Amino acid sequence: MGVSVSIDTEEDNWIPSLEGITVRNIRELPKLAELCASLGVRATYFVTYQVASTPESAAVIRELASDGTAEIGAHLHPWNTPPSCGLEPRISMLRDYPPEFQRKKLERLLEEFDASIGIRPTSFRAGRFGVGRSVIEALVENGIFIDSSVTPLISWEGDGGPSFLDAPTRMYRLDGSGEVPTPNDEGLVVEVPVTVGFTRFAPADWPRVARLLASARGRGVRLFGLASRLGLFRRVILSPETHSVEDMLLMSRRMIEAGEPYLHLYFHSSSLVPGLSPFVRTEEDRTALFDTLRRFVEGVREMADIRACTVTEAAEVFGPELSGVRAGTPGGDSAIEGPRATSGAG
Repeated sequence: MGVSVSIDTEEDNWIPSLEGITVRNIRELPKLAELCASLGVRATYFVTYQVASTPESAAVIRELASDGTAEIGAHLHPWNTPPSCGLEPRISMLRDYPPEFQRKKLERLLEEFDASIGIRPTSFRAGRFGVGRSVIEALVENGIFIDSSVTPLISWEGDGGPSFLDAPTRMYRLDGSGEVPTPNDEGLVVEVPVTVGFTRFAPADWPRVARLLASARGRGVRLFGLASRLGLFRRVILSPETHSVEDMLLMSRRMIEAGEPYLHLYFHSSSLVPGLSPFVRTEEDRTALFDTLRRFVEGVREMADIRACTVTEAAEVFGPELSGVRAGTPGGDSAIEGPRATSGAG
């Protein structure tokens, strides 16, 4: 069982901002790295332009990457990544920008990585999960073959974003010729989705349940909220920001029992400083987030033998066959022989 932890490594500003941008949360990443090391976790940090272009925060990212235990991926916030095309004050989904500017913004982000961090990422996550056909095409043009912008079983249409209700929970190949959630065995990009599931039902039935909850009938009777309040079932994103360790482990057990090979947990770097994200308001909340991460990894270890992976390593080991993909770590090829943690239950 592969287990990955990825962090949207971004500015302090939770609301999309063009001015007054700060990155003080990046100072807290070494503490997170210490926890990851103690758990045997090989984190993936998806880094924005604002973090990469600020000397102090870029230095932190270089240090995190220096020992080869973490991967540095690209995270694109189109509203404050140059060049500007005039849409930035009102559009936050990368897929809604003209394809030319999707490509130009990605190229500028990668140039900043080269200049400030000394790394050429091969993994990517769109800000606000705003991925689309032209985004995938731009990734391929720039040598990025791993995307992690999909949250299966969730629709972001209410926020002007894509719907992933039908997206597979497993990794799959895709390209720019069809809708992003649709697998294409000939695609050049491997999608490594964030893990999302339900606390009940077989994983094979989860897309049908998700569509029912999102349907006009399901919304009309507020089926999702009713089921959650009654304790019948809950939809769970593997994130210590939004769900309890009990629910995350219950959903993970469903996936393990169904033979799913991989779990992918994520959260935001802004949650490392109380008051910057809506998920962590107090010091107690931050302590709880760290504790939830620790208890989750330890809990999964009790259910299965686990292999801690960066996102690129997970794609290489547990995803569709890859060739020629290099991880965003110093020293070239990804370290597939990462630490292996085994279950204490035997």
